Amino acid sequence: MRLDLSVSLSAGAPVVCVGGEVDLLTADDLYEFLATVIRQRGPRLSVDLRRVTFMDSRGAAAVLRARRLARSLGGNLTLVGPSAPAALVLRAVLPDQDLAPPGRDRGGSPVPASASARLNGMRRGLQNRE
Repeated sequence: MRLDLSVSLSAGAPVVCVGGEVDLLTADDLYEFLATVIRQRGPRLSVDLRRVTFMDSRGAAAVLRARRLARSLGGNLTLVGPSAPAALVLRAVLPDQDLAPPGRDRGGSPVPASASARLNGMRRGLQNRE
């Protein structure tokens, strides 16, 4: 399974469930799917990332592009329960309030300590460049 995408409704708002790998080969597909949902069902939606097994920077960029599109149309894209692989990448590019605290994903699953340490090192490196 490379990428599995589905959409359902919860309290009248769309919820896009993403499973599998979100990377260079699938990021454009994810963005196009999210953009279609936003245009057809409205700019307020949730994206469930619990079943993401891998995410790279292209995957994170696709999520950010979709969030910008939703916001430009007066809505918002909310992330739900990012898996540890998704949370690791997304924490590097999203404000802290958009994800669970370091060390846990929204589903309560621990993020490996080595991954958290690498992420904190990346953050310090980025801050030192500014």
